[in-house]
Amino acid sequence: MVNVTCCGDQDRNTKASETHPNRPPNDTRNCYTRDSFDWNTCGTQNEKACLGRGGCEACIADDIGGYCDDNGKIFVAEGNNFVELRGTQIIDRFRDRTSGRGDDIRLRREVRDMERRMENKIREMQIMGQDPLPQRKINQSSDLKTLPTQSFVGTYISIIALGIGILLVLLSIGFEFNRKNKSLS
Repeated sequence: MVNVTCCGDQDRNTKASETHPNRPPNDTRNCYTRDSFDWNTCGTQNEKACLGRGGCEACIADDIGGYCDDNGKIFVAEGNNFVELRGTQIIDRFRDRTSGRGDDIRLRREVRDMERRMENKIREMQIMGQDPLPQRKINQSSDLKTLPTQSFVGTYISIIALGIGILLVLLSIGFEFNRKNKSLS
C-alpha cells in the first residue's frame, strides 16, 4: 500500500475516506470548495486545494478544518467560493470551537490508526524472530507437587489417625491391665 499525502500533510489512507471520495479530510476541509476534493487525485498536481489562493502549499491543517494562508491572508472555503477572514473572524473561529461529532470521528480514526501501527509492529517483530508477546512456559515438575490445600488436609487426617491409633493402644493396655488385676484378686 502506497502512502499518499494530500494537501496539508494529510495521509490519504487514514485521514480521508475512500468510501466517500468527495469528502476532504476533516483537518483540511476548509481548503476545498464544494465538490473540489477527489480522493483519487489526492497528492497529485491535479489536487484543487486552495485553488486560486496559493495552491496546495497554502493549505494549513488544524483541528477546526484548516485554512488557506495566501501571503499572510487567511481564506476558508464557504460553498463554491473562498472567503477572507479578518482579525475578529479569525479569533472567533478559534473561540467558537466546540467538541462534537467531528472530534469523535477524529478520535476513532486516531485509535484505529494507532492500533494498526501497533499490530504491524508486533507482526514485524514476530517475523524477525523477536516475539514481543512471549508465551508462558509450564513447568512440568510443578505438576508433581501436591497443592498446599491438599497437604494441609492430609496433615490433619494423619494427625487424627495417629491419635486414634495411640488411643486404641492405650485402651488395649488398660483393658489388659484391668483384666490381670481382677484375676489376681
